[in-house]
Amino acid sequence: MPIKNNSKKEEKINFVIGLGRSGFWAAKYLRSIGKRVIVWESNENKELLETKEILEKLDISVCLNKQFLFDEFSTCLKQIESIVVSPAIPFDHKTIIKLKERGIVVIGEINIAWESLKNINWIGITGTNGKTTVTHLLSHILRENNLLAPFAGNIGTPLCEIAYSTKSKNIDWIVAELSSFQIEIATHCIKPKIGIWTTFTPDHLDRHKTLDNYFKIKNSLLKQSEFRIYNYDDKYLKENFKSLLNGIWITTNSNESDSDHCDYWINNEHFIVERREKLLSLKNFKLKGNHNTQNLLLAVAAARKIGLSPERIKNALLSYEQLPHRMETIFQHNELEIINDSKATNFDSSVAGINAIKGSPIIISGGRLKNGDSIEWVKIINKKAKAVFLFGESSQTLKKLILEGGFKNDILTFNDLSEVINYAYSYIKNNQAETLLFSPSCSSFDQFRDYEQRGDIFKKLIYEKFNIKFFAH
Repeated sequence: MPIKNNSKKEEKINFVIGLGRSGFWAAKYLRSIGKRVIVWESNENKELLETKEILEKLDISVCLNKQFLFDEFSTCLKQIESIVVSPAIPFDHKTIIKLKERGIVVIGEINIAWESLKNINWIGITGTNGKTTVTHLLSHILRENNLLAPFAGNIGTPLCEIAYSTKSKNIDWIVAELSSFQIEIATHCIKPKIGIWTTFTPDHLDRHKTLDNYFKIKNSLLKQSEFRIYNYDDKYLKENFKSLLNGIWITTNSNESDSDHCDYWINNEHFIVERREKLLSLKNFKLKGNHNTQNLLLAVAAARKIGLSPERIKNALLSYEQLPHRMETIFQHNELEIINDSKATNFDSSVAGINAIKGSPIIISGGRLKNGDSIEWVKIINKKAKAVFLFGESSQTLKKLILEGGFKNDILTFNDLSEVINYAYSYIKNNQAETLLFSPSCSSFDQFRDYEQRGDIFKKLIYEKFNIKFFAH
């Protein structure tokens, strides 16, 4: 039913569409500055009912099981001040298009936060893969050096929660991971002091339609940044070296042809070099894989721009711990290591993780297949995998791809992760294996809420099945 006018009919309305974490904090912040807020959420469950109760105590109206349809706004169009949409809603959604045609302001949570926090220094970090690690790592380096630098946005704290907090006045830097979904709705709004572009490979094409459009969305953040940092190891970014706006470039390669174009690289002695001067040794960095060395260089380049000395950066790295679900060692005993890389939600991130493993791992993959090029993934599976266990919605498709690539070792399919782990336990008992790598290469949405829930369930199943007593003899 369309919303009805009431006693507040002269007061402008701010609609928040979607009651995830960003919607919750957008609603709370808007109410805290005296705005009238109505929240619509298309689902209903126990958690949402509890959230509804919290917001209604703040005089925020919450409607569950409410669909985002233009007709629902028909009686109140003249009252609308803004409509704040969840990043999950495509910006070409037919309701958004109709609202914008009527002159209605349609924004995201990030737009609201920017207006409140734009006088603080921002670091905007985007990319297909690596952005979460760079965001977390850079925030850690700054915080270890007595700078108030929360990581926020697509990871950690919603930006409107920071805007809501009284502590926001004391923040030195906001270290914000920004997804293409968030950037798309905030184009020309967010203007970071420092912009970082980690990687670029095909992803989210069901949403962004073309690779060119996806690239333009990512690049719009860098164009708006005062200072830019790019990854020269990324094939697509390297190919666009001359067309991208000037900035700092990093590479993990030591060959002259690459380092001539870059400001930071790794030399043959495994030192980070800054413009031909040794900066610090890689021995201070704990994370596995060349992709994480790229992440480190991007974070170091930003920390140096901010003014931190090599010694201060080195000391911060000594206390850094990896985020969960990103090449996370969850079990290690005798010869066996079990690694949770649930964050590998596409082929490229999976390739990076597999490349970081020494020897021949048993690989577990599966989930909901994304658009993307599987060629390199199939190659690395053929080159390194001792066996492959596939599960979920994409299992048969992935099996076909792997077999067509000429894979000769064991490959099995299962319905779900529980079946995989039960079998893997017996397989490892009867076959010598050094590494079991959970590297899905797919999104989690066929069976899980997100990659974090998927990774947590993987860890729970491993802890239940692979107990220390078994490996003790």
